[in-house]
Amino acid sequence: MGFRRGRSKLSCTYITILVVLGDWLTKYLVHDILPLYHSFKVRDGFFSIVHVRNYGTAFGFMNQGKETFFNNVFFIVASVIALILVFYLIVREDASNRLSLIGLFLILGGIIGNQGERIFHGYVTDFLDFYVKTHHWPAFNIADSSITVGLTLYFVANYILNKDGR
Repeated sequence: MGFRRGRSKLSCTYITILVVLGDWLTKYLVHDILPLYHSFKVRDGFFSIVHVRNYGTAFGFMNQGKETFFNNVFFIVASVIALILVFYLIVREDASNRLSLIGLFLILGGIIGNQGERIFHGYVTDFLDFYVKTHHWPAFNIADSSITVGLTLYFVANYILNKDGR
């Protein structure tokens, strides 16, 4: 039984690897193809690819528009704490709760994707820009999406389990 449990969690590590590689590859392509602060429309009135730097957290929260020592230290420390918490939850999670595990491994990939870039560049590249006419959602990236989807899956999975009394 223990081997199967470990194998189930180990197989979920591929999710983290795919998120990190996908995040870094798309950010590399944006850096390589699109000059900073430029954009091109994919679907007029709805979606563009942009090239912006985010010195804050997901969706531009706490973005001061420039690199600061406080932001770098704060986000790196916060990420280390988040990584420890996610690892703790992964170890503690029952392997049969696949939806919860998938959520945790998505979160892990998102943290690694964004913080790896922050450590090397001092910022995170955001490039997905959704909008309706002139109303824009803050630009984001694959790692931000992974964290958001992962948190949603984790809470839904655990809400359903608690509701069923398991």
